[in-house]
Amino acid sequence: ITAWDTERRAIRLDPTAVVHRGMFMRNPLPYLEVRRPFILGTRDQRWKATAAHRFVERLHASGRLLRCYTQNIDGLDFQTAVPRERIVPVHGSIGAVACEACGAPEDFGAFCDQVRARIKDIYG
Repeated sequence: ITAWDTERRAIRLDPTAVVHRGMFMRNPLPYLEVRRPFILGTRDQRWKATAAHRFVERLHASGRLLRCYTQNIDGLDFQTAVPRERIVPVHGSIGAVACEACGAPEDFGAFCDQVRARIKDIYG
């Protein structure tokens, strides 16, 4: 993992440290290296929306869905016909990218291209 010694120690003591916002803001590489397969797999739709996602989609189609709050970060909600403005990923989503400084949305495909080209594949 591309990290300073202090970051490596923190990750050894608590593996979840790699996903803490503070570490990401100081050095995003450990997070991006660990999440690389998940980010790229989300873009490639390696995982598919489930029956639960399709149920929410049917609620939307029938006019019964006001909003879908989700704790999932997998981006599978974005594979449905539910408009993005109705989906509220309360913990964020791998399926959407925004600038950490100003919150401006970024193109997910372009982000994935950069991850594939510039982020080290630590899994082999």
